[in-house]
Amino acid sequence: MKTLLILLSGVLIIAFTACSLNSESNYRPEIQFVQNPIANKTDTLNIFYTDLSGVYKLDTISVGDTVRFQLYLTGYTNYLKQFYMTESADSVTQILLPAVSSMDSVFLPTSKYKEGKFYMAGTSTSLFFPFQYVAKKASLEAIITFSVVSDANFEYNQNSFVLKTPIIAAK
Repeated sequence: MKTLLILLSGVLIIAFTACSLNSESNYRPEIQFVQNPIANKTDTLNIFYTDLSGVYKLDTISVGDTVRFQLYLTGYTNYLKQFYMTESADSVTQILLPAVSSMDSVFLPTSKYKEGKFYMAGTSTSLFFPFQYVAKKASLEAIITFSVVSDANFEYNQNSFVLKTPIIAAK
């Protein structure tokens, strides 16, 4: 009986000392599409995987098409600090952002909207971000790069992916 009590005490001591009781959670932030992108208010576009990690391909669109995106960024239990959205070339596409007044209520004044740099105070764990994407010229390599950074305390406190969009001439 004495041996069993010593073994049980040893197991309990190991179990309690192995636990982290500081309530700190670190998760890699994520960027998700709330729904599939919609072109010209009617056509639902699909997003496909490519053979490259972190690179996705959008259905083909035509010059003049406007694609509506709805992004959801989450840090889970961590606060979001920065969000970046850059396009490959201004001459090929144009990103239409929400109203400046609505963005000013979410992002810090140091944000540079035209450059796709959005800085947050670090008081929110999630963000819903709608925007539109206009095809101006035919191109097979139109790219949007999305990145998010959270306040997680480890090397994987950021996440990003690339969305390639083939654009063809209007018929």
